[in-house]
Amino acid sequence: MSGNDSEHEITEDVIKAARENANGWVYKIEGSYGPTESVPPEAIVGAWKVDENGNLTGEFMPNPKYQSGISKPK
Repeated sequence: MSGNDSEHEITEDVIKAARENANGWVYKIEGSYGPTESVPPEAIVGAWKVDENGNLTGEFMPNPKYQSGISKPK
């Protein structure tokens, strides 16, 4: 399933993450998770595709397992 990013704001942080993840993906995550914390699949909104030069391709793939409002367990 693929979509576009028209409803998903591309911030400077997204662009920076793309530059650091050439030929990969930048994930949009709901909630606050630290770098060593596991992110449940339900908290991943989707991901932007990144080309070999670290640029966003414009493709956003929504996550079918995403559930809005899922909060991190305490």
